[in-house]
Amino acid sequence: MASLGLPAAELSRTSVSYITSAKHTEDILAKMAEDADAILVSTANVTARVMDRLPRLRVIGRPGIGYDVVDVESATARGIAVFNAPGFCVAEVADHTLMFALALARKLPLLHNTMRRGVWERGLGSPMPAASEMTLGLVAFGEIARAVAVRAKPFGFRLIAYDPFVDQKDAEPCEVTMLTLDEVLAQSDIVSIHAPLSKHTYHLIGERELAMMKPTAYLINTARGPVIDYQALITALQCGRLAGAGLDVFEREPPGADSPLLQMDNVLLTPHIAGASDRAQVAVKQRTCRNIAKALVGEWASTRDLINPSVVNNPRLTAQD
Repeated sequence: MASLGLPAAELSRTSVSYITSAKHTEDILAKMAEDADAILVSTANVTARVMDRLPRLRVIGRPGIGYDVVDVESATARGIAVFNAPGFCVAEVADHTLMFALALARKLPLLHNTMRRGVWERGLGSPMPAASEMTLGLVAFGEIARAVAVRAKPFGFRLIAYDPFVDQKDAEPCEVTMLTLDEVLAQSDIVSIHAPLSKHTYHLIGERELAMMKPTAYLINTARGPVIDYQALITALQCGRLAGAGLDVFEREPPGADSPLLQMDNVLLTPHIAGASDRAQVAVKQRTCRNIAKALVGEWASTRDLINPSVVNNPRLTAQD
């Protein structure tokens, strides 16, 4: 479960008592929350099995954009409200993505690691096209991808994107050309993943898709790890099929100490921190706590944040002890 910190004040005004835990196996979560009316989770998996062991549970809060750790279908079937916080860290993730893009375009990982080993070799920077000669492809074109496009445009990148739910008219204000996934992969010098994780996007980028990319191209992932088949990515990097990658998320978090990614000079890694800033972390917990506190008394601070609005009038949710 997530640490509340300062946002606990949002709950204290509602006469709610709370407990926190940094451990999050199913058994630990079910045991600690056995009398809970609500839970706030960060990385803990809230499965149907967990819900069945929490008879009082009425609200689940996820202080973030992604909510793949929660079985929303099972929660809805049980009348349990699920909140997330869409849009809370758009600027932070967009900044992080552009940082990756520029660092990879300038071959920063390779040059930095080589110099740390005492090697001065300016030739490693060649070839190095200017950003204005490169194409940045965005896989999914929601709020974060649009913010990336706005940031990338002044650097001169040609911008293309794939999103089955967005048409060209919607992308025109960002000066982005909408294409098929295959076209984006084939034309991009940098491919940046922004798709949410679902059964439809699991391993969206696999061996076939990686093979379609230019051997000089880079892959960025600041979305969700399992959207990419990481074993296929590792293989592509090892055999020189891709030029490099910038990764903030992984299929297994943290990746094992024996992960080949940790030894690659052409890979830039961060520990699932793209959405972090002092402002964002406090604000998202306050927002989620506010949603939980109001839902527990039958009010709704933000229906935008409610993932499953069909539960609003469910007797389980509105029941008061």
